[in-house]
Amino acid sequence: MGFEMSDEEINLMDANHIWTHPQFLVADVCKITGATPKALEHFVNPKRGLVRLTGPHANPGTGRRRVFTGGQVLMIAAAYAMTRIGFPQRFSRLLADDVERRAHWRNLPGGNLQTGMMLATYPTQDGEDWTVIRLFNEMGEEPKLPVAVHLLDVDRLIDQVKMQLEAIINDEDVPDFSVPDPKPEPNWYGPNGGNRSWEKSNSGRWVYVGLTEDETDELLEMEGSAIEGDELVIVGEGYRGGERYLELFEKHERERQKRIGMDMGG
Repeated sequence: MGFEMSDEEINLMDANHIWTHPQFLVADVCKITGATPKALEHFVNPKRGLVRLTGPHANPGTGRRRVFTGGQVLMIAAAYAMTRIGFPQRFSRLLADDVERRAHWRNLPGGNLQTGMMLATYPTQDGEDWTVIRLFNEMGEEPKLPVAVHLLDVDRLIDQVKMQLEAIINDEDVPDFSVPDPKPEPNWYGPNGGNRSWEKSNSGRWVYVGLTEDETDELLEMEGSAIEGDELVIVGEGYRGGERYLELFEKHERERQKRIGMDMGG
C-alpha cells in the first residue's frame, strides 16, 4: 500500500507551492524589488551571504540563468527593503529567513492566530549587534522598545509579494506597491503654515502679525531666519533671547493670540 497524503497536507502543499517552486527569473525579482539586474546580482552573490539562496536553480554557476522560488524572492525583497533604509547588510540574512518562515507558517493550521506581524530592529548599546523584536496585533503587553527603531511590516510584505508573484505567473501586470515620496509640507511657522503668524503689509511684504516691516526684519535676524518668496527659511544660528527679542516676540504673540481668539468667536 503506497503512502497517501491527507487532504490537509495536499492543501498545505498547494498553498505553499508559490513559495517552494523555482519559477521566477532575475527580471521578475527586479520588478518586485525595484533593483537593477546588476545591483541584484551583486546583492545575491553567495560569497556575500546576504540572503540564503540554496539549490542549483538559485546558484547555477557562471553563464547559467538563475531561477528563484517565491520564498527566495520574498527573502530578497525583505533584505533589499531593509538595507535600503540603513539596516546593516551583514544581519539581513537572519531577518530574511524570519520573513520566509512566516510566509510558510501562516498556511499551517492555527498559523493566523497571530496577525499583523512586524519586525522591530535596533542596534545594541555597544553597536556590535542588532536586536530583532517580533510584534503582533495580539500582544498582551506593550513591548519594551527604544524610541527609534527600524520597522518591517512583515505580513504586509508577504501579501504584496504574493500578489506580485501571482501576477507574474498569470502573465498579468505586476502591481506596484511603492509609496511615492510625500511632498514637503510648508514650514508651520512660515506664511504658508498653520501658525497664523503672518500677514501682508501695505507694501505687499510678509510681516509678523502685530509688527512693522522693520520690526519683522529685526526679529527675523535674531531668529536666524528669512523670508524667501512665501517660505520661512533658516539662514543662520540666530541669537534668540535678550530684552529686545522678548519685547518683539511678545508684541507679535499677543496680536497673534488676539486674532485667533477673534476667529474663534472669543
